[in-house]
Amino acid sequence: MKVQLLVRSYAHRIGLARYTASLCEAMDRLGISYRLTMPAHPGWARMAHRLLRPLGLDVRTFLTTYPVAAPLERGALTHLTAQQMATLLLFRPDIRPVVVTVHDIIPYLTAKERGQGAYRHWAERFFDTLATRALRRADGIIADSACTRQTLLRALAYPPERIWVVLLGVDAGLFRPQMVPDDFDRRFGLDSRYRYVLYVGSENPRKNLPLLIRAFARLHRVLPDVRLLRVGAVQYPSRARELAHLIDHLGLSGAVLHFPAVADDDLVFFYNRADLFVFPSRYEGFGLPVLEAMACGTPVVCADAASLPEVVGDAALRVHPDDEAGWAAAMERVLTDGALRADLRARGLERARRFPWERTAEETVKVYERIAEKNRGLQALPVETRIAG
Repeated sequence: MKVQLLVRSYAHRIGLARYTASLCEAMDRLGISYRLTMPAHPGWARMAHRLLRPLGLDVRTFLTTYPVAAPLERGALTHLTAQQMATLLLFRPDIRPVVVTVHDIIPYLTAKERGQGAYRHWAERFFDTLATRALRRADGIIADSACTRQTLLRALAYPPERIWVVLLGVDAGLFRPQMVPDDFDRRFGLDSRYRYVLYVGSENPRKNLPLLIRAFARLHRVLPDVRLLRVGAVQYPSRARELAHLIDHLGLSGAVLHFPAVADDDLVFFYNRADLFVFPSRYEGFGLPVLEAMACGTPVVCADAASLPEVVGDAALRVHPDDEAGWAAAMERVLTDGALRADLRARGLERARRFPWERTAEETVKVYERIAEKNRGLQALPVETRIAG
């Protein structure tokens, strides 16, 4: 069978691009051939981009996330590597067979929840709704977790026999216990006198950062030598401003540090430098940062919600995402109990070893084979790679 992967980005491991890059590298190591391609932009889209770019509207990037065209070969199995790409199925109904990786449909589900809406403008909401509904046109879906699978069954009534759970992996060559370079603290303004609690992610409403800030304020009153680090680009400017006001209101301006642009090589040192990793998210399709933290030997406290229990098992402390006092108590407990930290470190390292990307690639290929079996006549698998963005 011929396999072609449609990707939004490959060269930059930001967000969902980490999934694509890691999956492809694992497929390479296993000797699995495939073809990579990216969304195309019709003439009208290029014209709209030129007209609207001066107004701050990036049509090209938007239609890379929600594609309407792509240079895909007919008769090959097409893998859309993110659920937003399912918009293409409305514009290219001739593409068959198709499998779509669904990381989550949380924005679609929370659109009407007070304070949880994740859409930044009407076009994003409109196109994401189109993509979510177009998932029914796919021959199969790869879900990041059993939680995501259940969400698809419950919210979309998608046929259960066409959804396969394939858990993500962690790059053990990068995310592992390491000595932090001597100049790391200097470059990022950290201080050896302080202990650090780390969060990695955006200020998306579902990430539950206001609760984390309030819980940290309680912790800081008890342990004033603790600092909270946030690593992650600003994706919702208005939410970021609200967080800044909350931090200032709670008197934490010098105790909460934000690093919006961090390369992977430095991200792994943030994990290793931290005394504790926290992840209070209410909704997650998988929750890759908790796995990366565990792979680095960093103790984890995470929300007891959505897919996170699947990922961490008994290797982390889990707290209800609404329990502010419980979060403060859990963080204090880990920071003040050396035996607990050592136990969580050992459990986390062992847990992370169960998530190699090679397993993700092998199980993904099994999905390809099952779908191809139902679509006889596909050609032999070619050796075509590295069309990257």
